[in-house]
Amino acid sequence: KIPLEAYVPPAKPSLIGLSRTEIADRLGGIGVQPAQRKMRTQQLWHWMYVRGARTFDEMTSISKDMRAQLVQHFTVDRPEVVAEQVSNDGTRKWLLRLPSGDSLQKAHEVECVYIPETDRGTLCVSSQVGCTLNCSFCHTGTQRLVRNLTPGEIVGQLIEAERLSGERVSNLVFMGMGEPLANFANLMQAID
Repeated sequence: KIPLEAYVPPAKPSLIGLSRTEIADRLGGIGVQPAQRKMRTQQLWHWMYVRGARTFDEMTSISKDMRAQLVQHFTVDRPEVVAEQVSNDGTRKWLLRLPSGDSLQKAHEVECVYIPETDRGTLCVSSQVGCTLNCSFCHTGTQRLVRNLTPGEIVGQLIEAERLSGERVSNLVFMGMGEPLANFANLMQAID
């Protein structure tokens, strides 16, 4: 089965989900000098993944000129929370709307679930919008496969879950929407 839609990359791509090497390459593409790329990459990595910055303006250790240049070419867009459900045991399920750079493209939604325990926090992550497998026990199997998630959309679920729960995720389970092995390349890049 083939997806109903192909991913349409936005005019300004998000840096979320890129490896350090890919971030450095993107910075080189906008004219950042080779001697500065490693430092700038480390700064961006820290702001995106440690501090959870949602905009370049929050990245105050980066010069204003550099932030302005980043805003012209990139985003740090992540999924937007549409709905949240919290169970008695503290498990939290979020319906997330994925960023869409194309005003004509439908904004797709996926779910992820955070399961807290005393010694760990597990996040169940989606890898596709819809699914092709039709497993009898799974509601997602009743939906048609729309498209594979990008590495940034997969990583974005983790970042949002940590922000929303206020906890660090210690375990990832790829049992959300979709069949992760059917999106293997993007899944492996997200894991990396």
